[in-house]
Amino acid sequence: MVASRSRNQDPILVLVLSGIAIGSLLGAGISLLKILADPFTQLPSITFWLLGSFTAVGVKELTQLSPILILGILPLFLLRWRLNLLALEEDEAKSLGIPIQRTRYILIIFTTLCTASAVSITGIIGWVGLLVPHIARLLVGANFILLLPTSLLLGASFLLLTDTLARTVASIELPIGILTSACGAPFFLYLLLRGRK
Repeated sequence: MVASRSRNQDPILVLVLSGIAIGSLLGAGISLLKILADPFTQLPSITFWLLGSFTAVGVKELTQLSPILILGILPLFLLRWRLNLLALEEDEAKSLGIPIQRTRYILIIFTTLCTASAVSITGIIGWVGLLVPHIARLLVGANFILLLPTSLLLGASFLLLTDTLARTVASIELPIGILTSACGAPFFLYLLLRGRK
């Protein structure tokens, strides 16, 4: 929204800088909560949630979450063919009859719904959204009709593997976010270096 209102500036730069500013503001709020939290009862839970874990996820949580996830995923699957058209130039997509702004808003709303509902019970598990779609694209190509279900299955498999490692690699259970960051950050650097070439 901020990027679309900045007419005389590069929208990508504005979007990145807006993300940095919002991230800093929310990071300050989280730091304040950590300082005010009780160090023996509340702080360990906050820290573990910030790094992500499946420890608190059981049948009850999955039952409560399933309708919300289905509500979020179903429109994305029904509209996945439009994602291919959104990858075209804006004028080309409009000429094919795609309502670009409305489609973008629908996709953002339902993607946010899926992400927020998952984060509400697992905490923040970083880098999965960058790592998995890129690997899926290498496997099946850029066609979203195949890319979306492949990303879904690959993401679930990747998290199952990292959760297994988090529970077995050390004498204590590690937060999953540590392992996903250890995989995701080098992969991101690889993408940056490949992009420069």
